[in-house]
Amino acid sequence: MLYTGVRALAHFLFWLFTEMEVEGFEHIPERGPALLVGNHVNIMDPVVPIAALRRRVTFMAKEEALEWPILGWLMRGIQVVPVARGKIAARRALRQGEELLRKGWLFCMYPEGTRSHQPGMGPGRDGAALLAMRTGVPILPIAVTGTHLVLPDGCRFPRRGPISFRIGEPFQVPRVTGRIERKAMEDLTEVIMRRIAALLPPEYRGVYAGREAVFAEAVD
Repeated sequence: MLYTGVRALAHFLFWLFTEMEVEGFEHIPERGPALLVGNHVNIMDPVVPIAALRRRVTFMAKEEALEWPILGWLMRGIQVVPVARGKIAARRALRQGEELLRKGWLFCMYPEGTRSHQPGMGPGRDGAALLAMRTGVPILPIAVTGTHLVLPDGCRFPRRGPISFRIGEPFQVPRVTGRIERKAMEDLTEVIMRRIAALLPPEYRGVYAGREAVFAEAVD
């Protein structure tokens, strides 16, 4: 019930303050788990899938955010996974994400690891690739544009404007039960980031500009 309320509020606020265009609804599975991976420019980005999708979705957020008044309580209520600094804490967060995927949830990650604060993408980290290989769930690239203009850094109130949310075609890699080689994670991270970049306009592609059209093949 709390998630339904959060989604309704997010949907209303996006209707009030944005002109949101969504493309690729057909790629979202009707049931079962999927790992959503996207670019991350603005604090609003994780709210976009919540407002746009009919299915329940959650994501990772820095641990401090879950201590914010009201908003932190809401994030804890919808089972946002907290991420603290350090490798051990990151592994703990990935295990929590894996548990949610095994329960059949949609789980969203931003492989850059933090907001870029500008449209251009930064280098991807390996956490999303590791989670995809550990679970074998479908990977759904997503791309959000316009949020940094609706709510610029340092601005307390949104400015009405367009937001685009694109959902790409899913792809999948086999589940790996043993040790995962770093090279395999790096290769899959490259595929993930290129697929995200391919959904974005050129000015948002950052370090992946010019590389997004050439996909390394995911293993069937």
